[in-house]
Amino acid sequence: MRLISLSQRHLFTALLLGGALISEAQAALIVSHVTDKNKQSAADAVIFAKPLDTPLPAAKNTTVAVAQEKATFIPYVTVIRTGTLVRFPNNDSFDHHVKSFSPAKTFEARVNAKKEGPTPMAFDKTGEIALTCFFHDFMRGFIYVVDTPYFAKTDKAGNAVLNDLPVGKYEIYAWAPSMIGPPLTKTVQVPADGSVNVEFQFDFVPKPAPAPKLPAKENVNY
Repeated sequence: MRLISLSQRHLFTALLLGGALISEAQAALIVSHVTDKNKQSAADAVIFAKPLDTPLPAAKNTTVAVAQEKATFIPYVTVIRTGTLVRFPNNDSFDHHVKSFSPAKTFEARVNAKKEGPTPMAFDKTGEIALTCFFHDFMRGFIYVVDTPYFAKTDKAGNAVLNDLPVGKYEIYAWAPSMIGPPLTKTVQVPADGSVNVEFQFDFVPKPAPAPKLPAKENVNY
């Protein structure tokens, strides 16, 4: 799975001129552009595709990291397939206590300064997991779990690309932080060659990634 981050104009130029992208049978594409209710590009939105007439490939053993750094979660939004293991390393010189009360995964994990977190956790249920810190309640992050290997996040221009999709019919979903209710959906047919452009517009403004905000009581040098 590769995420290609380009402006929308450059993205379509690449698709038209970059024959290598669309000449191979396995390189069918869904090109997504996502905006908020004000028609502004939405970054950090999750785009994922579920095949309706082809089987899913077997899941791979995968481990990803959600770090704590300068009192922020990095990445702000992490999208993973069910069964993925997640590490929570602490790159700060002060302690954190990661927690989630989300139905998809409820947990607490104390992570001491400059330490690796506890044993990586498996995330087996789909849906949104909101992260915060027991010690620093202004910290916010998200893990979004999907039951498909076809997923990506939008870049600052609101663009994302899903590639290497087998030919067939797909349900395409879009989710973003602070969304209430289920993801937006559209049904598309992915051809043997070429691409399908899918656009989504949310009826809200997704919550942006928080800026680093070191606690006043922490004496930290970076």
